[in-house]
Amino acid sequence: MVDGCHSSAKARRTKILRRVTAAALALGGAALFAGTAAAQTGYIGILGGGPIYKRNLTNISELKKAGFTELLVWSVEVNAAGDLNLNGEFPLTSKGKYIGAKTWPHFAHDLQSIKSGKVTRITFSVGSSNFGDFENIKALVDSQGTGKKSILYKDFAALAAALPVDAIDFDDENGYDSESTVKFAVMLGKLGYHVTINPYINNSYWTSVVSQINGQVPGLVHAVHLQNFAGGSGNSPCSGWDFGDVPVFPGLSDQTSAPPFVTPAEAEAKLKSWHAQCGITGGWLWIFDQIAGTDLPKQYAHDMTKGVSGK
Repeated sequence: MVDGCHSSAKARRTKILRRVTAAALALGGAALFAGTAAAQTGYIGILGGGPIYKRNLTNISELKKAGFTELLVWSVEVNAAGDLNLNGEFPLTSKGKYIGAKTWPHFAHDLQSIKSGKVTRITFSVGSSNFGDFENIKALVDSQGTGKKSILYKDFAALAAALPVDAIDFDDENGYDSESTVKFAVMLGKLGYHVTINPYINNSYWTSVVSQINGQVPGLVHAVHLQNFAGGSGNSPCSGWDFGDVPVFPGLSDQTSAPPFVTPAEAEAKLKSWHAQCGITGGWLWIFDQIAGTDLPKQYAHDMTKGVSGK
């Protein structure tokens, strides 16, 4: 029985064909990515894990209506075989096939529902600290490349065909291999994804990587999600993190264990100060899991939007 949670095989093939065709045009000289980046005015994002995919309709409604314009789904793990898995508990792909419906069959439908509201971009964040995801990516790129026969290409193609994902976020906190990272990013561009990065240290590495990626595919990296909490608590989007035309969106924390904790009003004040100092147009919040089921998502979205508007 078709329950509306999954596209037909034909629809999925059509979707991935559109993505690959569009990206091929960009790589052939069309200004697809550059034009999109230029049109971007900023996103107010929220990052979350299990509460996004564990089929809680209250959470889906909150994310749809709160006022955030970007949803970052965290954290996609890449194992040594290239399989993709969310947080070690939700297998997404295996051997080039999407298998997520076996665990959470409504996930595709729920993401599409969220995206029918105020969220306009869904971003999947790859990596985190001390899990080896980008080391595995490097090994796979070195051994198989990034062509259509490589497992990375197949698995991210399967993800693109199954889910309404617009961008892949690089949260590399251990690997830092620029050659494989650039190749991986360009591969994602061929599949129709945008790329964002999620740094907290190593600014010279990241500015170089973004320059290399966008040098090959202009506008492919079109945002930076800068961590301004926990290990990145001393960061400022206005100092030391200059990516030229690529906007920097500072990340703030609603979690006391990832200081500095900020209330919605304090988030507004921080963003307003950075907007006045260097013109930031967006920001994001760590983490939805902490505030799901409360009225705080709406408060944070409202106040953060006010903060980056400068009003």
